[in-house]
Amino acid sequence: VADMKAEYIPPREDVIMQNELPDELYIIVSGEVEMIESELENEQTVWTFKSGDMIGEVGAFCCKPQSYTYRTKTLSQLLKIRTSNLIEAMKTRQEDNIIMIKNFLQHHKKLKGLRLGDLLHVVEEASGDPS
Repeated sequence: VADMKAEYIPPREDVIMQNELPDELYIIVSGEVEMIESELENEQTVWTFKSGDMIGEVGAFCCKPQSYTYRTKTLSQLLKIRTSNLIEAMKTRQEDNIIMIKNFLQHHKKLKGLRLGDLLHVVEEASGDPS
């Protein structure tokens, strides 16, 4: 918890840019954040996240560029967590790894393109299992 940083972000501010390789994930405390798909000059809102949702975690955990831009729709309070801090916490509390991954997967059943192999690799690295 001490490694989380609360931030207030004004409306229409990009939090994460499409094709950016993130090293942080965010929990939305209040407000709304839009997930925007950009192609050339066209932007389309794909989803709107609200209080209690997470953004940026797929790219952060899977070490891949973001597929979308995440932009605040309203004044939003976000908790920012560095991926390295979260993985370090997972190493020190290994008994919580499975619970965290199950919660993560449960939260993201609606997202496309998430590969279980990417997540298993992250869990193995966090637990120190070289296989």
